[in-house]
Amino acid sequence: MLLQREQFLVSFGFGSDGTVGANKSSIKIIGDKTDLYAQAYFSYDSKKSGGVTVSHLRFGKKPIKLPYLIKKADFIACHHPSYVYKYDVLEGIKDGGTFLLNCMWSKEELPEKLPAEMKKTLAEKNINFYTINAFDLASKIGLGGRINMIMQTAFFKLANIIPFEDAVKYLKDAVVENYGLKGEEVVRMNHTAIDKAIESLVKLEIPKDWSNVDVNIKEDKNKPEFIQKY
Repeated sequence: MLLQREQFLVSFGFGSDGTVGANKSSIKIIGDKTDLYAQAYFSYDSKKSGGVTVSHLRFGKKPIKLPYLIKKADFIACHHPSYVYKYDVLEGIKDGGTFLLNCMWSKEELPEKLPAEMKKTLAEKNINFYTINAFDLASKIGLGGRINMIMQTAFFKLANIIPFEDAVKYLKDAVVENYGLKGEEVVRMNHTAIDKAIESLVKLEIPKDWSNVDVNIKEDKNKPEFIQKY
């Protein structure tokens, strides 16, 4: 068992991308296959499909007696790149925490694409920053917009809650259980997603000067003032 203390994890998903289902599966795997206690809470946009979803996950060796939203997270995942502009997804991330961003941006494009506030937080809190292009991988495999298995595999790799080899086995077993009736091809595609997910993970070194970025600089002077500020 790798987990030494209670872990708090938050993930921002896009309704219908499979994020909530993946996190429910993660909770079930950890609750059934380990001696850890687990708790999950999910909040949804009123539109559900196509809206924002936020998953709050807790794991620990002691009983979890009270439900509450996570305000200080060890691990935060953002499953849709547009959210970095809409929400403060890194709010509450702990110093030295891990941030996983699903995006199509290359390592060279990130400095231009990421908001100043996010770059400053990443640098000041010494965040372990990873990106993954789950959209591209899911499309190549034939899963369309269903990025859930890719992101779930990346979560188990980075969160370090249970041995990764065990997590892969449990994930593949869950695929058979959940998708077996849909046919062998669906099972095969999801197993492929699990196998290839880690190959797509990219670890980013955060420039030290990001801690000095001016968060008051307007990045697009053509935007109205209320959009630039709010």
